[in-house]
Amino acid sequence: MTHCSLTRSPDRENPIRPDGASARRWLLALLAIVPLALAFGSVAGVAIGRFATAAPSYRDQRLIEIRADLRQVAGDYLLALGDSHVARWHVREFCGLPLVNGGLHGATTRDTQELLNELALPHPPRAIILAVGTNDANRKRFREPPEAVIRFRHAFRALLRQVVGKSDLVLVATLPRIETSQDAVFSAQVATDIAASAEAACRTETSCHVADRFGRGVPMMDGLHLADYERAYRDIAPAICGAIAGEVSLASPPGQTVGAGRP
Repeated sequence: MTHCSLTRSPDRENPIRPDGASARRWLLALLAIVPLALAFGSVAGVAIGRFATAAPSYRDQRLIEIRADLRQVAGDYLLALGDSHVARWHVREFCGLPLVNGGLHGATTRDTQELLNELALPHPPRAIILAVGTNDANRKRFREPPEAVIRFRHAFRALLRQVVGKSDLVLVATLPRIETSQDAVFSAQVATDIAASAEAACRTETSCHVADRFGRGVPMMDGLHLADYERAYRDIAPAICGAIAGEVSLASPPGQTVGAGRP
């Protein structure tokens, strides 16, 4: 018969304990690891912070640029507001006056008004040039065409009231055509109705004039944007500059089309 011994194992009686030298080594290793862990955590925190802090959006960057341009204004100046039809116009002077370009790619009429709300004008511009409406005709912004036109009408009237209060002269550039290649994204019919709505609203203000024929005869680049915006604005410059110079009386019928009948 096998007898089971009840005698305690020496290992149980005396568990292995680190001697003094081993304990010191563990302590030194721990002291070496802690600073490394803290340093790694700090570096990781900085890296995470960089990812968490997003770069300024395109709109915010444009707002910074426009504000910087306005701070440089000393005397008379012109302010252009709108979408890509303004943002792609790369000139610093128009009609003999400094031009502050407040264009914003992709902007709707409401976006333009919200941008203007965030601008502190040093003093009233000699004139404000508006080119808005194309992005309001983007199909993703409406389900039915009448909805888009009604929304634009309300937004444009609000914008018009605001710019009329900031300048004695407002010039609304007519919308360039939208080609059929863009029909899947933009509604040419809605754009046409929007343009008519803008002109009708302009006629209600004695200080508002329509700059007609904008983009006429200028080739399109992609079915939506003009290939040469300098030429497009140069073509309507006589009408706009004439209005700015006072050749078109502000007492003329409201909404006078300043480019009508000109080549």
